[in-house]
Amino acid sequence: MTNLPYEIKALKKIKERLDLLMSERGTPVEIRSNALYDSVVRDGELRTLFPNQKTFNQFLRQQHDRGILKQIIPNYRVDTSDYRFYQWYFHKESSKSSEKGKEVITIRSKLKYHKHRLSNLSSNELKLRSEQEREIYERLLTCDYLTIEYEFPVSKYGETKYVDFKISNRINQKIFFWEHFGMTHSSQYLDSMTEKIKWYKENGFRPVEEGGNLIYTIYTNLHDFHKDIDRYINLIKH
Repeated sequence: MTNLPYEIKALKKIKERLDLLMSERGTPVEIRSNALYDSVVRDGELRTLFPNQKTFNQFLRQQHDRGILKQIIPNYRVDTSDYRFYQWYFHKESSKSSEKGKEVITIRSKLKYHKHRLSNLSSNELKLRSEQEREIYERLLTCDYLTIEYEFPVSKYGETKYVDFKISNRINQKIFFWEHFGMTHSSQYLDSMTEKIKWYKENGFRPVEEGGNLIYTIYTNLHDFHKDIDRYINLIKH
């Protein structure tokens, strides 16, 4: 594995296994390296090269540090805050189209409040406040003809709130506001969530279930969270 061509060959085979895994219906939006390794070792040649996950992760780290990994496998991110243990995250590669105007347009947050909490980096380098917001955003990136505004200000009677996402479908001109609530284990956060939902209701924002354009997602568990994302993504697209 010291010869570069063999490393490139291995990376391309890993990319094939990753693409196959991400195309399967039951695969989460994002996976860790252990899930990728389980798919990689189904290939006999790769199983010989990487007899255990430690050797696999070491190989990923070497190629990442050399700047090679991103050239072959662009659809990943890595947390290197602990130099002893890199944490890997892989996602489905966003579809690219040569058709002008089809790509997703992102307008970044202008909110200055607690800007240091924008610590979750997306595949296109948008900084978001939570891992779950990043997961929603990555799924939106797989769509076409959307304009996404992160932390969009909505005002009524002189009071302003910031909705997580304003999403405009450029084909049918429909607009959606997506508010995600994630820290449901905190009583203080639950109080804030209740107050914000009340504010939306009192100021004329109706959820999509009532014929409006406001989407709520409340995190309870990963399975239901993914189902909610799928349901609302389909609504936004069609």
